[in-house]
Amino acid sequence: MQTRLAFPSDLPPLRERLREVFGPQKPGQRLDPVSELIKAMLSVRTYDEVTWAAFVRLRAAYPDWKALACAEPWQIEPMIDPVTFSEQKARQLPTLVRVILIQAGEMNLDFLAEMPADEAMAWLTRLPGVGVKVAAAVLNFSTLAGRALVVDTHTHRVARRLGLTARHGDARDAYVSLSAMVPDDWTHEDLFELHWLMKPHGQSICTHFDPACDLCALRDACPRVGVAADQERSVTPFAPVRSAR
Repeated sequence: MQTRLAFPSDLPPLRERLREVFGPQKPGQRLDPVSELIKAMLSVRTYDEVTWAAFVRLRAAYPDWKALACAEPWQIEPMIDPVTFSEQKARQLPTLVRVILIQAGEMNLDFLAEMPADEAMAWLTRLPGVGVKVAAAVLNFSTLAGRALVVDTHTHRVARRLGLTARHGDARDAYVSLSAMVPDDWTHEDLFELHWLMKPHGQSICTHFDPACDLCALRDACPRVGVAADQERSVTPFAPVRSAR
């Protein structure tokens, strides 16, 4: 029997329904926070396999991330290509490393584990080029193992279509809305799993242009069944999303 879904304020049934499709998701080997930050920066608008290959090449060239502070963009770009916006990211990375060295005094972000998640998110998003998705990835995916939900393009799309977030909100709005719905007893692993269930659902079923609504395990709870990207602007907006319980 399928789990009853009670949107827009109940995430556990959503997780259970997606588990039936994709199976339980558990964290694997975690990177240190600085490495995760650099990988997350590379991952923006880029496929995971492309990101990982670029990260491995960059790490081989700069086994000590501190050395990136002195690197020139023209030296970095060939290593990270073909990530999206490779030229921009090649300019951002040396600046990012220099700012971390100034703010933290060393290439080590382990101190973030001592902060509440919202304070750690605020510290990270003050770094150049770091948005909420990258900051949450550093907190949740790295050895920090923090309680932060990573909201990427795919999880944001799924949440928006389900009415969990505002239709016209940005990534920060989506992060705030979804975080407010997270049960108090959920751990960092629960948040990790929710992301890695919603993401493949967005990649394979609830896609941008041609969602496969007839195959969707969430169809009975979705108010926007059959709404693709080219139709979304003409559909009546949802009522405002409810905040925390």
